[in-house]
Amino acid sequence: MTEDNKPSVAILYIATGRYTVFWDYFYCSAEKHLLPNSNKHYVLFTDNLALISRQTDYPNVTMIKQEALGWPYSTLMRFKFFLGAKSIIEKYDFIFYFNANTEFLSDITEDELLPLDHHEELSLGVQPHMFHLNKRAYTYDRNPQSQAYIPYHKGKYYFTGALNGGKSHAYLQMCENLNQNTELDLKNNVIALWHDESQLNKFALDRTDIKVLPPYFTRGEHEYWKKSSKIMFSDKTHYRFGGHAYLRAETNDKITKSDWEQKNGKRRRKLNTRFKQYIASLFF
Repeated sequence: MTEDNKPSVAILYIATGRYTVFWDYFYCSAEKHLLPNSNKHYVLFTDNLALISRQTDYPNVTMIKQEALGWPYSTLMRFKFFLGAKSIIEKYDFIFYFNANTEFLSDITEDELLPLDHHEELSLGVQPHMFHLNKRAYTYDRNPQSQAYIPYHKGKYYFTGALNGGKSHAYLQMCENLNQNTELDLKNNVIALWHDESQLNKFALDRTDIKVLPPYFTRGEHEYWKKSSKIMFSDKTHYRFGGHAYLRAETNDKITKSDWEQKNGKRRRKLNTRFKQYIASLFF
């Protein structure tokens, strides 16, 4: 705790390559809604020199120069990035990571997000599109050659890689474990199915020290019917961001509005899926 008895929280954010387009959405909404009774400090990993030159515009942000590694290494190696900043972030009470396309929709209190109970060390969010499925349908990594391997009879939750956090000592221990397993996979020419998310789910398997954030805590941009969600993950395929392939630097051509609309149409999640998710949320 700081002198004013407010918890201190380090907020980790990666914006390399074209993903810097999300930074202002994230920062402004976090300042407005995220943990209003905490002392927040952001740690931004970026290769954007123009953004770094504006450091003085963000007094509560530490900017760390990080080269863009390309897909999928920009997401796969994130825990290595965090460990490189250990001397900066270990002094905070809590550490949280949020995906680049995160936007906060309403106030998130400390009780809602932070692992405050005596048995809680980490906070993880269930994947908002999968919690209603039978666990055999979860997209765990089923490759026995990967350190992220989970057999079909195991698992209770499928956690999103888009947000995770916890008490600083526990979070850094998690980063050490996940980075070690990722490096071991790479040494054996293996990449986990969903990269960091797969490694995270293996780490979380059967743990009892996790604060599990409820199903409707987060939503996708087009899941407009989840009215109570506090966090939205913006659609990275959208033309306003250039499209997913453009963001990943797989192409230099941005998707046009007409092409995006032709491909996506007016998205509406099937009513049966919505009903299943609603019922599952009641028994979560």
